[in-house]
Amino acid sequence: MVVRPLDHTADVGFELEARSLEDLFQAALKGLLQVMFLYPPEGGSRRRRLSLEAEDLETLLVRFLNELIYLIQTKGFVPGRARVRVERKDEGYRLTATLLGEPFQEAFGFQGEVKSATFHGLQVSQENGRWRAQLILDV
Repeated sequence: MVVRPLDHTADVGFELEARSLEDLFQAALKGLLQVMFLYPPEGGSRRRRLSLEAEDLETLLVRFLNELIYLIQTKGFVPGRARVRVERKDEGYRLTATLLGEPFQEAFGFQGEVKSATFHGLQVSQENGRWRAQLILDV
């Protein structure tokens, strides 16, 4: 799994690369945590379940990240890892995940809020057996 920062004038972006679609979503979580925290958790003793649906993978990725942002900034739950499953459905995709995390702690080195994941420049593709995505976060 690879997470590379992107140069962007006003916001924060990154490129993701993974061997599976599920790992791509895990990489997106890792990228988000790298933006928000200096020392994010790598797992956790607390669990939360998540279920999302979308008509395409781009929308599913944005919804996933925005739900994570909501959990971190509103509920004080910082997911360090996610066990993700993505299924193709008749009208799109369904994501189910078990998030493993910890309550928000100052020791994580919070670096600032993220407003949302955006559709600006968003791409999700599979090339040569690897999944890739590029996305921008509104900070």
